[in-house]
Amino acid sequence: MKVSLKSALMGLVALVLLVGLIPAGFLLDRRLVGALEEGVRVDLATAPVVLRDHFGNQAGARMMHAKEMATHPDLTAAVERGDEEGAVGLAATIADAFPGESPVLVDGENTSLVGPAVPDRIVELTKGGEMPVLVVQTEIGLGTFAVAPIMTGGQWIGAAGVWVPMDDDEAAHLSALTRSNVLLMAPDEALAGYTGRPQPAMGLFELLASRPVSEEVGEFELAGERYLVVSAFLPGGARVSFVREMAEELAVVPALRTVGAGVFGFALIVALFVGMLFAGRLARPVGSLATAAGKLSRGDFDAPVERSAVAEIDQVAAAFETMRDSLAQRIEELGNANQELEDRQDRLSMLQAELVQRDRHSAAARLLAQLAHEVRNPVASVRNCLEVLRRRVDGDEEASELADLAIDELLRMHELAEQMLDLHRPRSTEGDCDVSSVAADVAAVVRMGLGDLAIDVVVEAPESVTAEIPADALKQILLNLVQNAQDAIGDSGRILVWVEAMGDNARIDVVDTGPGISDEALPQIFDPFYTTKADIRGVGLGLFTAAGLVRSHGGRIAAANRSDGAGARLTVEVPLLQPAMHEAMA
Repeated sequence: MKVSLKSALMGLVALVLLVGLIPAGFLLDRRLVGALEEGVRVDLATAPVVLRDHFGNQAGARMMHAKEMATHPDLTAAVERGDEEGAVGLAATIADAFPGESPVLVDGENTSLVGPAVPDRIVELTKGGEMPVLVVQTEIGLGTFAVAPIMTGGQWIGAAGVWVPMDDDEAAHLSALTRSNVLLMAPDEALAGYTGRPQPAMGLFELLASRPVSEEVGEFELAGERYLVVSAFLPGGARVSFVREMAEELAVVPALRTVGAGVFGFALIVALFVGMLFAGRLARPVGSLATAAGKLSRGDFDAPVERSAVAEIDQVAAAFETMRDSLAQRIEELGNANQELEDRQDRLSMLQAELVQRDRHSAAARLLAQLAHEVRNPVASVRNCLEVLRRRVDGDEEASELADLAIDELLRMHELAEQMLDLHRPRSTEGDCDVSSVAADVAAVVRMGLGDLAIDVVVEAPESVTAEIPADALKQILLNLVQNAQDAIGDSGRILVWVEAMGDNARIDVVDTGPGISDEALPQIFDPFYTTKADIRGVGLGLFTAAGLVRSHGGRIAAANRSDGAGARLTVEVPLLQPAMHEAMA
């Protein structure tokens, strides 16, 4: 059996509202009443604690007032000489400083001279040196007495203090503190004060008088009304009962129920009206949705199909079945196309890597040809010339030293040319050197070639840092770096060669004060035949050769601009000679 979408939606809306709101309203009502009642019980349970704190604070203050009055020297003197009139006047004057408190005075014969008669048991306590604060019944009503002994020469000659009536005003104060109706009952079970409605006062008084005193919240009924009550004794025997009338506490509940019923009715009407509009609007376009689903089958949608007893939804499900089949075919085609693109991307990456490799081989070939033709033969010729010059200046020690240094450099250049020619054949990388010494030699060589240039070449290095790299290789590396820095800074500036040991590596920084390296040149600075020189002073092989030598000896090289000023910083790190290897070589 199939039903229309509109009928199904209207029935569903009504069912949901009835099933959901009615139990929810009932539970909410119960929870609200329970929460209100529990709140009353919790508040009422704290009333005895509030009473004790309140009475304790007042008792402390009144005890101090009684002591102040009993120890007043003029009052003590008046009582001692039997001047009753003077003592009473002094007591009244002293008590004026204590608002709301009245003086009491007892002479040596236990006679009360002012205020209500002080009970004998309080007088006896003062004779023992105590200062009692008690709530007791007097001939004028319930009151709080705070009395201290009057002593002279260690002998009791009387007592003085203050008293405060416990009446409706005190009950009203306690009522404000505890938010409860307060009933004060004297030790002789006489009513001393009440803050509630007059009508049930006596009934409550008689009922509470018959109930034991308990600080646990109790419940009772009077004239059909529910009451919650707790009671507590005050020092002296007076009883205070805190009463909460549940009818007053739950007075808001009927109003809330009325509001809830009105809200429920309004919500039901609005929901049914909106549901009717929604169902009508939804039922009309469902027929056209089947045609639209056929067009969407050519799009990028993937949705599960569920059959329904609603006629219109069932028609939409049939259209979505067609769309699902078409979409599955499209996804398969798209997967095949993606796989083909991935294959093409892999082939493109392989071709790109092959082109890069070919470029490097081509650069190496050009490097070998140029070095073999341009370096090796001229170096040999210059060396021969220097050998002749060295023999002719044999008697000049400085000239001989310079000639030897130049010949050593030419020999190193000749060896470098041979190494470049032998680039693709394995060669030994064994050897070590003192990095600091090599750096100093390189700086000396560079300084001799500066001529009139105002360039300062400085080496800052520890006495000895031994690295696993031959001296000639390191000298070639540093010479390329320093000469490159010299070309960058022009006619004046400063080149710093900094040597230090860091962990397992020897670090060499070549820092200049030139213009630095441009962002475009920085990624290509170690590429073969890359140069930023505008003239023919270089062909872009110096840094390429240095980088190759560093890597062949297990090190690394990097270039960056200085962060502490203008200029560039080229950093070389090569492994330090390990102690075990050093001992083996020794």
